[in-house]
Amino acid sequence: MDSQENNKNEYQEQGPKKGIVIIVITILLGTNALLLWQFFDKKNSLDLANQTIVTTTAEKDALQAQLNKVKAEFEKAKSENSVMQEELTEKDEAIKAKVAEIQRLISLGGPAQIARAKAELAKLNEMNQVYMAQIDSLNVITAQLQAQNIDLASNLNQEKSKNENLSAENVRLSSKVAAGSILKAQNILTEGLRYKSNGKEFQTSRAKQVQKIRTKFTLAENKVIDKGPIEIYLRVFGPDGVVMSSKQETFKAQGQDLVFTVKQIVDYTNSDMPVEVFWAKGTEFVKGVYKVEIYHSGFLIGNTRIDLN
Repeated sequence: MDSQENNKNEYQEQGPKKGIVIIVITILLGTNALLLWQFFDKKNSLDLANQTIVTTTAEKDALQAQLNKVKAEFEKAKSENSVMQEELTEKDEAIKAKVAEIQRLISLGGPAQIARAKAELAKLNEMNQVYMAQIDSLNVITAQLQAQNIDLASNLNQEKSKNENLSAENVRLSSKVAAGSILKAQNILTEGLRYKSNGKEFQTSRAKQVQKIRTKFTLAENKVIDKGPIEIYLRVFGPDGVVMSSKQETFKAQGQDLVFTVKQIVDYTNSDMPVEVFWAKGTEFVKGVYKVEIYHSGFLIGNTRIDLN
């Protein structure tokens, strides 16, 4: 009897204990389930974060590469296009500011910053493309202008060559006309003269008897020059080789001032014309050879000599 009661009491005491154990086990299982759920949730979040980091890093690297490419293209365009150097230098500040902003966003590296960096890089690409299009257009125009300049230079050289040929021809014709406008003295003769008291003249080659020398010549026919008075210059050289002149007057001959002995005005008629020029020394002639040169328009047109003994 007592044994049954004891068993009954023990059973009654074990009932509450079992309930407590069950409750504890349930709590533990719930806690483990919560911890396990938290573990997997955090793991998923960590995996997603890692994936985001990897993706962001790849995007940053890609953006950096694109940015470097755009910068390199712009610098190359500046160095290769000296014609637009000034204009590109002016726009360089805008490019640099845009590049600096994109670089800052890439360095920050957040998703929002990467998104903004992409948008800014797209704008930078547009700016770069506009500049490249302007450069290409200007290069085409420059090439056309250079081709036109080459044509103009060729035409100019041709015209210059023509002008040089014409100038040479003009010089030749001018020289020909100038040469044609110079008279020629023909049949030149210089002789010594003495005069008697009655005025009659005699030819002599004796120095002591000569009072004057006379140079005779014929001006040949020339239709190029105009009719009218012309100047004829004689230069008489004494035996000592010095031009004999009382006044030491000069005339122009081929750019030089030459002393002349006597000048005579002749009324030329464009036909053969005999001319006589006289010169008196004023003192006694000495023995020796006297040379005579005849000039017209600054050119020597004849010469002769006389030997006085």
